[in-house]
Amino acid sequence: STTSTATTTTTTTSTSSATHQQKGPVWQRLSECFRGDFDNYAQVLEDRKQNLEPREGGGHEHFHCTLVPLTESTRLAAFYFDGNPDRIFRFRYYELVPAPNDSNDNDTNNDSNDNNNDSNDNDNDNEAVEMYLNTLHPDLERLLKSHATDPLCWPDVFENFQPAVRGEPKVTVLQQCEISWSREIDPVQHSYLADNNDNDNDNDNDDSLHAVMIHGPTVVDSTIVPGMRIRIVDQLSLYRDVFYINDRGFDPVTGAFIYGNQREVPYRLERVSTIRKDGGGDGDGGGGGGGGALLQRRVVNPDLEWTIGPDFRTAEEYDRKLRAIGGPSVKTNKRNIYKSDGDGDGDGPAGK
Repeated sequence: STTSTATTTTTTTSTSSATHQQKGPVWQRLSECFRGDFDNYAQVLEDRKQNLEPREGGGHEHFHCTLVPLTESTRLAAFYFDGNPDRIFRFRYYELVPAPNDSNDNDTNNDSNDNNNDSNDNDNDNEAVEMYLNTLHPDLERLLKSHATDPLCWPDVFENFQPAVRGEPKVTVLQQCEISWSREIDPVQHSYLADNNDNDNDNDNDDSLHAVMIHGPTVVDSTIVPGMRIRIVDQLSLYRDVFYINDRGFDPVTGAFIYGNQREVPYRLERVSTIRKDGGGDGDGGGGGGGGALLQRRVVNPDLEWTIGPDFRTAEEYDRKLRAIGGPSVKTNKRNIYKSDGDGDGDGPAGK
């Protein structure tokens, strides 16, 4: 099955699938925009001005997302609190796969070029890209975290890693946590967009992408707390310079809130940088032959550059920024950091 294949051969699944499927505008947009650094500091600052603290206070934790391309179809994703890459609370491997196009079977006997052209236009409008979420081998995750401040080297670290136990996979798929990216804005699941005014940065329907959980709300085992079960509800929206993560987790029996924003206001992360190959290409991001050296990180939002890490700020600037939001989110949310970390697998405040 697709899922079981992704569990053990994730690095090749999407490549083989993509060769048999046309890559349309959704794929191209993901390849272009689903990379780089994103951070929600501006949202958190506004929360604190309104006296909204994390969790029960109705506010958001401050966190950062770094997406590093390994290949055209794969990403390493790290999420960390408070602009400190040494406080990564989740590391994931994402795999993009063109979704099966059911309309192809219906068109095989259609000899009309006009009809086929119409069908192709329809396919582009209805194009979807599935994304598999994977955990990393524990030793690989530890190794990547030891290079937390140098994400451009992650492709080489990933490529060169070999598990100590022969046959163990580098990555393992999170079952029933796949999401589907498309141009479609679900009027219910993406209703949060009606309350946001991101009309700059070419944020229109043709350029924005939106995601839902393929299997709907899913009950999963926590990857952090043994025996904990969490009901996951998650939606995403990606613009060129803004990334919305609307991820919540609930106790499947009592319905009690476990993580996410309790007002159900999505985390709004603004783009801080782009990460792409030297020369601006959108192809492979590394892996093999020093691929990581080909990547370049270009800051596009100087106001948030300090969130990338200690090499991008002074200690005084960092202290000043954290004081403005009442101190570290990690400290504010300490009792829940290890309880849940989201991302559709039931382990944190961040989303997929």
